[in-house]
Amino acid sequence: MAVIAAAALVNLVGNRWVERSATATAAIKIIGIAALAIAGLLAAGASSLGQLVSTSQSAAPEQGWMGFLAGITLCILAYKGFTTLTNQGVDLKAPKRNLGRSIVISIVLCTVLYLLITVAVTSSLSVSEIIEARDYALAEAAEPLFGSWGVGLTVLVAVVATVSGLIASLFAVSKLYDMLRDMGQVPGLPGRREHQSLFITAGLAIVMAALFDVSQIASFGAILYLCMDIAIHYGIVRHLKEEVDPKVWIPWVAIVLDVAVLVPFIILKGTSDPFTLVVTAVVALLIMVSQWIIVRRRSRHESAEDADRH
Repeated sequence: MAVIAAAALVNLVGNRWVERSATATAAIKIIGIAALAIAGLLAAGASSLGQLVSTSQSAAPEQGWMGFLAGITLCILAYKGFTTLTNQGVDLKAPKRNLGRSIVISIVLCTVLYLLITVAVTSSLSVSEIIEARDYALAEAAEPLFGSWGVGLTVLVAVVATVSGLIASLFAVSKLYDMLRDMGQVPGLPGRREHQSLFITAGLAIVMAALFDVSQIASFGAILYLCMDIAIHYGIVRHLKEEVDPKVWIPWVAIVLDVAVLVPFIILKGTSDPFTLVVTAVVALLIMVSQWIIVRRRSRHESAEDADRH
C-alpha cells in the first residue's frame, strides 16, 4: 500500500518525473533480469540444455491442454503493459511514428527476456523445484554463479519492476479515466477535477492490495481484462465498423483466442478458487451498473440540452 502511495506521489509531481523514472527503472529491470537469466544458462551448461529439449518434446502439461490454456491467461498479463503505451500515446513525441515503434521494440525485448528466463529456469531446476522456489526460481537457477547475491538481485529487480509498473499504470489509467469521464462514460467525484482520477485509481488499488493476495489480484485482472478485450473487439465489429474501417478478421481472431484461454481458466478457477470468481463477477457487475447509470444520466442531460435549444 505504501508503494502505491509513493507511485501516486511521483505522478503528482508531473510527467517529467514519470518519464525519467520509467526510463531508469526499465534499464535496471532489463539488465537485472538478463544478468540472472544468462547466469542461469551458464550454470546449466550445454548438457542441461540438450536434456531440456528432449524432455520438453515428450512431456505433457500436468493438467492437460486445459491447464496449459488456462496458464496462458495469466501470461497475457505480462503483455498488458502495451495498453500503457497506447494510453500514453498523446504524450509521445511524434506519436504516429513512435507509438508503433515503441510497441514493437517492447514486444521484442519482453519476448527475448521471457524466453531467456524460461530456458534458464527449466534447464536448471526440476518442476518440483520450480514450484517450491516460486518467485525465486530465477535466483535459484543463477545461484551457482551469483550465490546468495542472486536472491538479493531478484528482490531488487522485483521491487523496481513493481514500483515502475505502478507508476506507469497509475499514469496511464488516470489519463484514460479522465478521457472517459469527459466522454460521460464513468462517474467522477464532486469538487475539483485536478488529480481526481489519480486519487480514485490509487485508492482502488490500495483497497485491492489490502483485501486480496497477489494471485487473486492477478486472476481478477486476467478475467476482467480478457472480458473487456472481447467486448471492445466485438464493439468495433458491431458498432464502429464504418467509422474505424478495420480488417474485420483481426478482431474476430482476437475474440476466438481470448475465449480459448479464458474459458479453461474460469473452469479450473471455479474448482480451485470459486471465491475469486464470485468477487470478479461482483466487480464486473458493479462496473456495468455504474457505467449504465452514468450513461443514462448523460443521455438525459443531452436530451434536456437539445430541448432547451429548440
